[in-house]
Amino acid sequence: MLEERLLDRLRADTARWVDPAAAASGDLASRLFDLTEDVPGAPLSSYMQRRATHEQLVEYLIHKSVYHLKESDPHSFVLPRLTGAPKVALAELQYDEYGAGRPDQLHQSLFAEGLVAAGLDPEYGAYLDVVPATTLAVSNVMNLLVLRRSMAAAAMGHLGAFEATSSEPCRRIAGGCRRLGLPDAVAAYFDEHVEADAVHEQLAFRNICAALAEDDPSSEWDILFGAAAYLYTEALAGQAMLDAWETGGSSLLGDGHAPDAELDTVGVAS
Repeated sequence: MLEERLLDRLRADTARWVDPAAAASGDLASRLFDLTEDVPGAPLSSYMQRRATHEQLVEYLIHKSVYHLKESDPHSFVLPRLTGAPKVALAELQYDEYGAGRPDQLHQSLFAEGLVAAGLDPEYGAYLDVVPATTLAVSNVMNLLVLRRSMAAAAMGHLGAFEATSSEPCRRIAGGCRRLGLPDAVAAYFDEHVEADAVHEQLAFRNICAALAEDDPSSEWDILFGAAAYLYTEALAGQAMLDAWETGGSSLLGDGHAPDAELDTVGVAS
């Protein structure tokens, strides 16, 4: 019942972008890229690059830990549900996400190392009780799409939108990490995604999503919906952080700090 309520709300809220994209002419990959421009996003990465304090960047890491400590695992559920070219392309993308044969480059591990360097807990789920519903919604929508066999196409649209809106924001956030003097291990995770996701966005939208729709034209709307669902929920989560910070408050629940974390003299959680 909760899943159906969430899907109904998402379909209603994203219809303003999905329906015109579905009705437009042109190849699906191009329309997906256009969709990433059409759905308004929160200027979160620009804020992190230029204005965020040490405390706010640490809060950002806490929010992102909800997904990045399990990065790519949700979308692996979809592999058995694909066939042919889309399956091969997803496996190729996931191979990169899992370190391309190098355990030290596993993206989950890179993020965990960044958390440790920032004085945070790298255990998955450590901060579930301090992040707000908008942050949880991003992960919940992803989990819903990948775990439902009928939503496999939407899950691939979701993945594509994630990859297509990652490279440039990661470059900005890495810049913010360096501006604030955070340890190199924090920026290293974001550095890795600047180049990788520039490749992955093409792989996801063209070799997975467009190929999937070519095999099954009826999946096109679901692919567009999945992409819009990611863009919309990510924008809500980012704007909630910015709204909290603009008022001088914390974007976290409770006392506004990570449990057992204090700020040292340079403002890095320790």
